[in-house]
Amino acid sequence: MKKSFFSALFIGAITTVSMVAVQSCNSDIEDLKTRVSVLEGMTKELKADLQNAMVTGSTIITSTQAADGTWTLTLSDGNVIVIKPSSGSTGSTGEGSSGSTVTVTETADAFVITVDGDTYAIPKTSSAAVNSLVYVPEYEDGLVLLGNDGATVSLLATPKLTSNQIANSVFEIADARAVLTRAGEGLLRVAGVEADGDLLKVSLKGLKVEAGKKYVVAVKATVDGTAISSNYFTVAVSEDFSFVSEALEAPVMKEGTTLTDLGSGYHRALIPNSAVLFLTGFNLKDYFQSLPAGNIAFELAPAVEQNSKGQEKYELLKNSLKADGTFKFAGRPGTDFFDEAKNGILIYMTADDVVKNKIFWQIDNPIPGLGLGNLKEVFGDAPHMEYGYTDGVANDDPSQRYLAPGENRIHFAELFANYEDLLGLRHDGGKFVTAWNDDKMKAMVGDEDVFYVDGNDLVLGDYGKALCTNSRGILWQSTQPSIISSNRRNLTEEERAVDVCGGSCNGEIIQGYDGISGDEFRNTFGVYFDEVKGDLVTTADYKGNGFRIAIGLRFEYDYGAEVISSGNLCYLFFNRRVSAPGVVDPAAR
Repeated sequence: MKKSFFSALFIGAITTVSMVAVQSCNSDIEDLKTRVSVLEGMTKELKADLQNAMVTGSTIITSTQAADGTWTLTLSDGNVIVIKPSSGSTGSTGEGSSGSTVTVTETADAFVITVDGDTYAIPKTSSAAVNSLVYVPEYEDGLVLLGNDGATVSLLATPKLTSNQIANSVFEIADARAVLTRAGEGLLRVAGVEADGDLLKVSLKGLKVEAGKKYVVAVKATVDGTAISSNYFTVAVSEDFSFVSEALEAPVMKEGTTLTDLGSGYHRALIPNSAVLFLTGFNLKDYFQSLPAGNIAFELAPAVEQNSKGQEKYELLKNSLKADGTFKFAGRPGTDFFDEAKNGILIYMTADDVVKNKIFWQIDNPIPGLGLGNLKEVFGDAPHMEYGYTDGVANDDPSQRYLAPGENRIHFAELFANYEDLLGLRHDGGKFVTAWNDDKMKAMVGDEDVFYVDGNDLVLGDYGKALCTNSRGILWQSTQPSIISSNRRNLTEEERAVDVCGGSCNGEIIQGYDGISGDEFRNTFGVYFDEVKGDLVTTADYKGNGFRIAIGLRFEYDYGAEVISSGNLCYLFFNRRVSAPGVVDPAAR
């Protein structure tokens, strides 16, 4: 389901201006200025409410749209946002007009709200997860008093969470900011959660908060894979609060782990075979010779301290690291987090919540250094080859002379392996296919295979498979599809014999069809490319036309993608000299 409406609220503001102009006087102009100021304030309030919903991870529990188009959105943190298309937009605090342009689009999973060009996407609450998480004040003033021993807040979860759900859920601070100051990171943490009747008792511990200050805080719970945030509550830090959040020590690593002192308390660690370990899973603790005293935990450093790739993939990194030190990528990172200044993933080790060391864990990514694209010396400069001939004479098997109209599937690696039968005309004298079958198409890291030719296929080795946990591996790519003339269609046997012996029958590219789009290649001519399997596929719509394609290779692995072929490996012609009777070439264009 997808619904949308457009709120041209600015028109309402213009109408108001026109009416005022008729009764123009200084007092009216001043009144108009006041109204415009109010309108701008309401727009700012709406944007603030929407931004807050996104920051805290709030979801939309219910939504209704009135006959006049007004949306009422009830959030999981208890707030309500009302958007009125005719008279304006309001935040959770009340109604009011706005001179802004607002659009609201409802999709199956979320509401997308645009205010003056700024877009806010708020997901709908999943029925399988908790629908709301609401702070329940215990004292008349509504404050949570936090001292050196921490504090406990009561949250009402709807529906009620079971003990098993609590144990398997993640509770964390969604947002914490000092009142009247900018937001801070790492101010507090969730120290524990337990059920207390209908309520959740969430223990908070102060980390970087300051004595005597007040902070507005929201707690986020991830239950059954769905994140939901509580509403904000105020935490008042006691006057005698004191906590040393950092007491940095030089880490002591086991032999084989390369440790580099970066200065200012930061280090970089490189462990053997780290490219595979980050994907298959390991424990950071295992690479320390000794650990500080106390309760050891690992946490991802704040996003602002990560390099640009770490900031971009921050949520993935959070889902990949556990407090006990185990790390396994929860998805495909697409980067090795390399950066000249901040190379690696910055992770803190803490002892009793005190940061003891700050280490950039570096991923040893060997693939970029293999030079996978330097194949021209081995394979030649993209030779041309033609499907369906042996030594200039058409094969006896009709299916090998040309691609018949209709459905066909050809595996390119198998084509190269059986070149003597299937690629009779090889314009480079056979250098390409000879190199392919003489174990030249391969890549290794030390003694480990990344990929290699195995009979009729190009396959990943064990090392290559380990680096493709969440990736597609070898990708065959086709470029520059072109339609060629089918010069040999409908020839008599006598004409065919003459042609085979030297007649002019080169099927050349038809004007206007040199490098057509993939969509036209498939939709008009019935030919497409399966890049994962490395197959050329023709559909029932294929009419037997001649064509030429360029073949290239790419290696997509979990940390990125590298070109195997520098440009195109080769060009392949199909149905160039032989084609089915009755094939009609498209007219030049």
